[in-house]
Amino acid sequence: MELHAYTRTISDLFSVKKKYVVPRFQREYSWTKEQVSELWDDIVSNITLDDDGNFTHEEYFIGSLVLVGDDKSVSLQIVDGQQRLTTLTILLSALCQRFMEVGKDKVAKSIHENYIAGKDDEGNYYFKLENETPKPFFQTAIQHIKKEKDSPSSEEEKTLLNSYSEFYSNTSKESLKAKFSLKEVNADLYEQLLKAVRDQVVKYLKVIFITVSEEDEAYTIFETLNARGMNLSFVDLIKNKVFKGLTGKHPDDFAKTKWKELRNIIVSRDGVGGLETFVRHWWISKYSYVSAENVYKSFKKQWNSGTIDAKTFVDELVGDAKLYLKTSSPILEDFKQQEEKELYRSLSALRTFNVTQQRPFVLSLFRAREKGFLKLNEIKEILSLVEKFHFLFNAVCSMRPSGIEGSYSKAARQLFEAKDRNAAKKVVTELKQQLLKRLPDRETFKDKFSKLKFLKGYTKDKKLIQYIFSYIESTKQTTKEFTPDSITLEHILSQSSGTEDHVGSIGNLLPLGAELNEEAGNKKPTEKLNVYKKSGFKLTQEFATLEVEKWGEEEIQKRTISLAEYCYDSIQESVK
Repeated sequence: MELHAYTRTISDLFSVKKKYVVPRFQREYSWTKEQVSELWDDIVSNITLDDDGNFTHEEYFIGSLVLVGDDKSVSLQIVDGQQRLTTLTILLSALCQRFMEVGKDKVAKSIHENYIAGKDDEGNYYFKLENETPKPFFQTAIQHIKKEKDSPSSEEEKTLLNSYSEFYSNTSKESLKAKFSLKEVNADLYEQLLKAVRDQVVKYLKVIFITVSEEDEAYTIFETLNARGMNLSFVDLIKNKVFKGLTGKHPDDFAKTKWKELRNIIVSRDGVGGLETFVRHWWISKYSYVSAENVYKSFKKQWNSGTIDAKTFVDELVGDAKLYLKTSSPILEDFKQQEEKELYRSLSALRTFNVTQQRPFVLSLFRAREKGFLKLNEIKEILSLVEKFHFLFNAVCSMRPSGIEGSYSKAARQLFEAKDRNAAKKVVTELKQQLLKRLPDRETFKDKFSKLKFLKGYTKDKKLIQYIFSYIESTKQTTKEFTPDSITLEHILSQSSGTEDHVGSIGNLLPLGAELNEEAGNKKPTEKLNVYKKSGFKLTQEFATLEVEKWGEEEIQKRTISLAEYCYDSIQESVK
């Protein structure tokens, strides 16, 4: 492999008639506010303004830039450095806008035509940094000298706009005044400050400019530069390998199209997690149980052995991403059949508990259902157990999850490898037995349960308490007609009474509809009983029949323990 390396300024890069292209295997733009601020501070800290109004600049090295092409190439692909080049383009564009706002259109046009846009030999305009993924937003809202007020439609576009907004804010008169510790900044000085920033960027920022001649070599360099995970996540490295294996771009760039679809699926709902979370869960549900740091190492081993076909790999990722979305961030529309509603409630509960260890197994569970290896009732039964296990183990008792993800991962892979119904059922049975062995004991549960509370100033346990009441109602209702999906929490002894410890306790709470909750208001407990009798909640109706002439800390504590024992015993009975 032949490499050529030179030292270049940003002016050297952008003032020539060349186009820098972000290739298909690159990750999306992802610089955070902190990274943008760090670069800005590095730029400005190397500019000095003396008492006579003179600026001095220090050179600043911003790393290497690796490209495919040579000195004769008009178009070069960026192998390493696209995040920095994109960020600098955004900064230069913000400077353009500032110069236009102070009436220096010629300066703005000079920056734009020298460093952001150019003309080819036919006189046609082009952008010197070309990125197809956020097109046309990046081009029209940021790169163009006359910016359009477009709304971002993806996470990448939002990130690009955030970076632009950060630089635009940093280049304001007030920000530069503070940055350079100046008492006053008139129009002339403001213009000189903007020019000083421009000069620092284009003349004094330096890179090591490295070129290779072949695109295939770019993939190798890309991986080598990031092999230790210093800059890229394991997903970016996997993507690089897959794109290297799928080079066809006609009639469509299959890899690029599919990868975009994959990313769009994962970001389409809240609560799913990032692409890294999904890919790791997907990997350990099929191949091996590894940490995030070792996913790429495990992938590369399979890739080098010829086990993975790039096209099949991408197709399966996209297909399973849809299942993962459905199981990790469920919505009612995903489970339209009445007999599937229990699946929705169990999956929603797991999301409420904020647990993810089970996701690889649940993904495999739904794949097994698609194959016909498990029936709907069998899926319901094991999901119900998983839900109840995590309610006891995680949501209430906050016990150490050591080994649980490994058990789920093993079961997920065994389900994936199952050849028939008997093999699939055996996997589910074995996992069930493992979970039952790790259930917390009754006294531990009661102790942790008694610490749950809800007050206006303390809402951390609110959703969990709503879940508990919903669960209790499901055990007390004699028909399936009533499903308490939305519960308002009523304080029997109002929050204006007593102390936080017992007023906020779950023993002082009841499920109640919003209208009845408002009707109950801050009345005394005895005066609320007639309101409670109107409720459709069994738990509330039962309380309305009690004698509550005296309702204080002791009674609340007793009811708390009673609710804890009821929950624990009913769950134990249901999972036997």
